[in-house]
Amino acid sequence: MSEEHPSTTTVPVTNPVKTHVKDPKKVEAGRRLPKISQEAQARKRAQLEAIKEEQNVFDIENKCEGSGGDTAITLERVGMVVGITVGLGSLYIMWCNRREKSEKMEESKSAEKSQGDPDLFDRD
Repeated sequence: MSEEHPSTTTVPVTNPVKTHVKDPKKVEAGRRLPKISQEAQARKRAQLEAIKEEQNVFDIENKCEGSGGDTAITLERVGMVVGITVGLGSLYIMWCNRREKSEKMEESKSAEKSQGDPDLFDRD
């Protein structure tokens, strides 16, 4: 019967408002992310502090040992000393050889001067 009597007005139906339903897993993950990053930053700060602490202790130990004299012989130091020694020795040998050659040249020049050049036109 209501179809016969249009006395009631019908309201046009608009699109119903849809509420966005959030995924609870994603929401939980979004809440966990800041906590995780804060924990990671705290761990990183703790590691940096531990490294600084170790460096400070190591520096203090080195200063104490450095003042008393560092007597540790390392392979690097031995290699450096051997290299310097070989270099200086080769320079000395080169200097001695050059000096001997120059002395021989001077002797030969002085011997030639003492003999004198025979003058072919000398009438003695």
